[in-house]
Amino acid sequence: MYIKEIQLTNFNNYETTQVKFHDQVNALTGKNGMGKTNLLDAVYYACIGKSYFSSGDKYVVRKGETFFRCEGLFDGEKGKNIVEVKVTPGKKKEIVLSGKKLDRLSDHIGRFPCVIIAPVDIQLMLEGSEERRKFLDNTVMQFDRSYVDAILVYNKLLKHRNAMLKGFAEKHYYDQRMIDSISHGMYKPAKKIHEMRKALIQDLSPLFDYYFGVISGENEHCSISYKSQLDGETLQELFIKNTEKDKILSRTSSGIHKDDITLKMNGEPLRNFASQGQLKSVILALKLAQYEILSQKNENLPILILDDIFDKLDRSRVEHLLSIIASDKVGQVFISDTNEDRVPELLNKINVAHKAFRVDGGQLEEIHSKT
Repeated sequence: MYIKEIQLTNFNNYETTQVKFHDQVNALTGKNGMGKTNLLDAVYYACIGKSYFSSGDKYVVRKGETFFRCEGLFDGEKGKNIVEVKVTPGKKKEIVLSGKKLDRLSDHIGRFPCVIIAPVDIQLMLEGSEERRKFLDNTVMQFDRSYVDAILVYNKLLKHRNAMLKGFAEKHYYDQRMIDSISHGMYKPAKKIHEMRKALIQDLSPLFDYYFGVISGENEHCSISYKSQLDGETLQELFIKNTEKDKILSRTSSGIHKDDITLKMNGEPLRNFASQGQLKSVILALKLAQYEILSQKNENLPILILDDIFDKLDRSRVEHLLSIIASDKVGQVFISDTNEDRVPELLNKINVAHKAFRVDGGQLEEIHSKT
């Protein structure tokens, strides 16, 4: 399955545009700020139903407009699918799949698996645990929709539980039975989320080791592990143990919303000493491992999006990466680069079919193709 064509209206800096893509590799070149990342985000939006780069849909709407529309035509062995997403901030998002309106965003996630690698992913390594949990959730959601439901239930009840704890603190009052009535509904989804995250890291770890070795040239060793408070106790046991702590803090201090991924390089915490190039290699390895997991779990090969990944990578690592992309294990690929010649030259060198576009101020021009 690949995205054959995309049509945009008022999507970021694109007023209206229609682009036909190559089913293998598509290179977007141009200066920074011209719309390369916005177009890649539109591909991701068609696949997942939300932006990768913007925290809310209101930030995706073109300046001065009141709505945006993103339509993707997907093609594959089982036929064509048209995804239409229309968003008017303040109103419910409309997602239509081949003429059928979907009730929930979760009904769309996983139909068209997609992995994106971008400079903002440095947050995975350097910022709080929330970014790393998002990575876990984004992966599992794309092959198991029951996981989406578990996350929604848990987060809704967590929000309710925290609000109740805060309300009790403000009123200097506490009712354990009311807390328990909420907590009880969190045990089952928490167990499922924990088990699936743990299983994901077990599957991901050897793939991560392999890809990091390929990209780094086997010069360094990096490991990944899963850290959760539920590794040794049930959520019910944690809640009972932390009852007084929750009262004092006026929030839920334990649970799967505290999970994290631990990354180490040569036995030391990654964030302590890794260079920009090493961090980027870790991100590439992690995302390529994610890609392979999704390939194994889905009928269709995921779409792979690489946004401005060549900065801080030496030529050897770039060539290692492109050799992976050129394999039959990878489906449709999108690459952005500020250098107009670099990607086409490297793709020609490894004899990969592709299209190259120049992006300038929300306008696209096809400048090179190889069939």
